[in-house]
Amino acid sequence: MQVQHFPIDRTYSNQHSWLALAPGGRFADYPIRAGLTPLAVLGHEVVAVELPPVRSIVAARVPCGSVRLAGRPAFPIYSPIAGMITIHNAEAIARPESVAEDSFHTGWLFAVLPTPSSSTNGLLTRRQYLEEIGATV
Repeated sequence: MQVQHFPIDRTYSNQHSWLALAPGGRFADYPIRAGLTPLAVLGHEVVAVELPPVRSIVAARVPCGSVRLAGRPAFPIYSPIAGMITIHNAEAIARPESVAEDSFHTGWLFAVLPTPSSSTNGLLTRRQYLEEIGATV
């Protein structure tokens, strides 16, 4: 796994999800994009994406959807923060392989509007995430 492909402008969870909030950043009154890291699919073919419904409330680090992999069990999707799902990435639904091909850009999954009680506690910086998975930083 090439660590240079892990953007520094993301915050990561140990469930292999990311949030487009730079480390040290603050929540704003707008939705924040979330997705899966390449480790979630481990290079397998993604054949379908099941996302939480728009306007549904998701809890932090609790399964809220899944990606189906060819010949493998589905991988759960965890929201990195609690909040309301505001939009899905139509590209990821129409072309699920984009989740594996470009998970940090065209393969993002949904945007979540943080609840007032949401926090980034427990989320990791790029360096912390890579150290946790055993990658050389």
